[in-house]
Amino acid sequence: MKIRINNREQGLPDQASLIDVVRLVRSTTADDPMLKAIRERTGDDHISYLINGKVVTPPEYETTPIKEGDEVRWIHPAFGG
Repeated sequence: MKIRINNREQGLPDQASLIDVVRLVRSTTADDPMLKAIRERTGDDHISYLINGKVVTPPEYETTPIKEGDEVRWIHPAFGG
């Protein structure tokens, strides 16, 4: 299936859940200096995820399905306000 992650089209298996997106984002941002430093200090990357504008909390990652056409956004912790 095709979804968009931060405005980029991405293919995922048909039965994907948000945890699959989280794993994908973690693998593609492994060398990001800010996230690397945060992971080293805290053990987590602290990225926030939204699906179609709705925030999804970490306990929901494995049980939140991803559907064709979903818009997933991840927010870097340095973007805070």
